[in-house]
Amino acid sequence: MQQTQMCMIIAVLAALVAAVTGSFVTVVEGGRPTTAFKAGAFTFAGSLTLLILVMDALGVVGS
Repeated sequence: MQQTQMCMIIAVLAALVAAVTGSFVTVVEGGRPTTAFKAGAFTFAGSLTLLILVMDALGVVGS
């Protein structure tokens, strides 16, 4: 498997871990399931975007 594909898979998995953590924290703080889902979705989108930008800046992904 190419290094770029492996890094993208790692980025997606890291974003999923951040999303699950965000949802868990929302539930622990007494939030409703819909609030936890929204928090997880926003966390996933934000962290995936940030990870891809950082990897692009480091030259791991991109042209």
